[in-house]
Amino acid sequence: MLNEVILLEYFTAQSTINFKEKKSIFKEAIKLSNELALNFSRNKRIRKVHLLRNKSLPTLKNKKIVTHNVSEKKTLDKLLGKFKYKTNLLLVSPENEFESLSLHKKLSKKFTLLNSGTQDVEIFSSKLKTYEALRKKKIKTLKIEKELKENIKYISKPEFGTGSTNIIIFKKKNKIKHLKKNVIQKYYQGKKGSFAMLCNRKSFEIICCNEQLLKFKENKIFQVGLIMGGLESYRNEIHELGKKICNYFPNLFGYIGVDIVKVKDDWRIIEINPRFTSSYIGLEKAYGKKVIDKINEFYINKKLNKKNYKAKKKVKIYF
Repeated sequence: MLNEVILLEYFTAQSTINFKEKKSIFKEAIKLSNELALNFSRNKRIRKVHLLRNKSLPTLKNKKIVTHNVSEKKTLDKLLGKFKYKTNLLLVSPENEFESLSLHKKLSKKFTLLNSGTQDVEIFSSKLKTYEALRKKKIKTLKIEKELKENIKYISKPEFGTGSTNIIIFKKKNKIKHLKKNVIQKYYQGKKGSFAMLCNRKSFEIICCNEQLLKFKENKIFQVGLIMGGLESYRNEIHELGKKICNYFPNLFGYIGVDIVKVKDDWRIIEINPRFTSSYIGLEKAYGKKVIDKINEFYINKKLNKKNYKAKKKVKIYF
């Protein structure tokens, strides 16, 4: 039974933070960790939520939320060392140069992680490994290109990276620097979106179906937000994608975000994020309080009630 939980959001729990360097990421991370802490605290069966965050960040005024201030003197390791063995811990960490994977392995030695299995975290931390794993299972995804053709638009993005960080559109004739650690795929102009689902072994449930809001600046692409509920008309097709993912990757657990793109008549997977994503921030506004309650209950008893809650209205959220 989950009656006490540690919430560890990677970006906001660092000893030192450079807000100017990654301003948009920190803004998004603070919103997400606030929503998670407050929503978990609403559940009567959760007695206490331990929130680990940098001392310079604002605290949440809630009797059930205990904030543990991380600093250069009180490091994350020191604070985590004070908790009991096998305390429940929810890790929200980006896929960035194996930081998520290494942290996952380290924490799993002491805590009961409310996250996917290490093997799946390792696969989905790498865009190359994700492509290879999906291709072997015959799940439709975007091919990683080895040989480029003239007059075709491609996108280059880091193999390990979160969100729309450093995504560049280019053609073969244009020279792009620093491609060694990048993957290259064809650029498709079709509708782009994401969906979130709850997974436990091979059981799953689609939580939301959203359309991505993109911004193009020179030769770069940025995701600036979501239309929550924007892809509800494609829920049946999205359900089939979710079913294949959970069947072939049974160690996925909890809230899972999947980015997709429409290529002709098919939806193809861009990447899979085995963690809470920014879609959670706009979930209650578009889908209602009952969806949040469902997620809380899932993390308490690890069971799905299989009752779908479709969007009550479309809601735009910006990161």
